[in-house]
Amino acid sequence: MESSRNDRQPLLTASDEFASGEAFFRTDQEKRPWIPVRYLMVILAFFGFCNLYALRVNMSIAIVSMVITNSSNGESHENTGQDVCPHPNKSSSSHVVTGEFVWDSQTQGIILGSFFYGYIFTQLAGAEIAKRYGPKHPFGFSVLISGLLALLIPTAARWSTGALITIRTLQGFFQGVCFPSMHSFLGNWAPTLERTKMATIAYSGTQTGTVISLLLSGWIAEWAGWEWIFYTFGACACVWYLFWVFLAFDSPERHPSISQVERAYIVGASGKSKVVVANPSVPWRKIFLSLPVWAICVAHFGNNWGFYTLLTNLSTYFSTILHFSLKENGFLSALPYLAMAVFMPICGYFADSLRSFRVLSTTGVRKVFHVTGQLLPAVCLVSVGYVGCNSSLAVALLVLAVASSAFAQSGYQVNHVDISPNFAGILMGISNTLATVPGIVGPYVVGLITSSSLGQLEQWRLVFFISAGVYVVTAIFYAIFASGELESWERKTVRDDVEEDRETLPVYSKDPRI
Repeated sequence: MESSRNDRQPLLTASDEFASGEAFFRTDQEKRPWIPVRYLMVILAFFGFCNLYALRVNMSIAIVSMVITNSSNGESHENTGQDVCPHPNKSSSSHVVTGEFVWDSQTQGIILGSFFYGYIFTQLAGAEIAKRYGPKHPFGFSVLISGLLALLIPTAARWSTGALITIRTLQGFFQGVCFPSMHSFLGNWAPTLERTKMATIAYSGTQTGTVISLLLSGWIAEWAGWEWIFYTFGACACVWYLFWVFLAFDSPERHPSISQVERAYIVGASGKSKVVVANPSVPWRKIFLSLPVWAICVAHFGNNWGFYTLLTNLSTYFSTILHFSLKENGFLSALPYLAMAVFMPICGYFADSLRSFRVLSTTGVRKVFHVTGQLLPAVCLVSVGYVGCNSSLAVALLVLAVASSAFAQSGYQVNHVDISPNFAGILMGISNTLATVPGIVGPYVVGLITSSSLGQLEQWRLVFFISAGVYVVTAIFYAIFASGELESWERKTVRDDVEEDRETLPVYSKDPRI
């Protein structure tokens, strides 16, 4: 019985002490930190992603105030056919909204999609820069330069449409390095059994930034003018950079004030306790022939197809089909991403617990969480296609669809680091390049469908069915070919020094007092 209980103990019994601070320092001369340094790093990253996604999403709200519209334009969506939901308040059609720019729907689509025109080109470059020079500055500059460019958007928009598109493309270009560099950053800072938890904390900033942008942009436009949407979020990005540049460091080895015990724990438990070959060459051929790598790429593509479809079209669906007011639209569009932001760290903690207590292997955890995070949204989207004009049920299903996709963030999103900690940034650059394609192609496909001769409900049913189908197919591919184990070409970049690790890293001891 005693041995069976021991089998259920965590892989690293000391890790809980580190997380709680109980085993943080072994001498009375050193003070315990208020928060472990590695979690300070991940909190800074969280706010960095908040800024990045606020800058990415705010155009979708700002453009409503920028474009000249009137009641007749608003009514144009309530067009022909019986397959249209009734408007709950016809008197609202008399409301007139004015703006500055005369942009048709096609021009607006180009402006909204122009971010991804630049975003797709810098994924691999960002990974290579982070690998050569460290991940801190590429990530920091991506936020800072995006913020500075946001300050130029009002001037660019009034100068010409082309200038505005150029600024948005440049924002995407510089933001393209953020995920590859952050994967390298997490590869340096995240111990193996805290990897999912730390990654989901950092990346939940994407959802939080989306929520903040959707909720505040409309209010800012109403009270201060649409220009202040860009001024506000641009200034916030610049302020964040000051904290990042002074408090963040590329790795535990470079941090000047981290304790020796925490440094030893991170280095040993992250797989960095092995001697890395100096400047290992990237095994490009083996990477592109690796099925686990392709499993991540396919999963990333499928997840982003559904995510971008809802991110760019949810407010349109709420407005044109369910006829929510502008204020209701902003709140309801933000609600799914608020739910996802809450669920992401919870899923990350649960995933790491399953691995720590040996309930599932790393491979098992990645597959179960990712498949769950794509099949549940698929079921919800198919269901939305059949609820018709039941707005309450449609909103509930869409919130559940986005919230449940948080499971997938504990699957494919951190899988790069599992199979290759040293080339995690490169792998993220490859997968995110492919996963940017839905951001470019998706809006075009939705535009074709919603401008077809089908009834409006049938149009959106088809949009949701396509997204659900992509979810299912890519989830199956990932379930078959994904892995949580180191790839053979990753092992060749390190040399085992087991005895040295045992002497210098006592946190691996089974004695819980250590």
